Amino acid sequence: MAYDEYLADRISQVLREKQILFIEKKMMGGVCFMVDGKMCVCITHENLMARIGPGAYEEALKKEGCHEMD
Repeated sequence: MAYDEYLADRISQVLREKQILFIEKKMMGGVCFMVDGKMCVCITHENLMARIGPGAYEEALKKEGCHEMD
């Protein structure tokens, strides 16, 4: 398994519950959830990447394990 399918199911469920229109797309050896044509969340075999708003960016970087995407 290239990525955590259980986590992907949980993310998909939350997006549906919040009535957010999204497309699930296999890429980068994992699965990405696209919202308005942009990557919102991506799960790979080693990472979870998420787009966050500018207002939460600096605070998010202070959390353990969180860093900029390179």
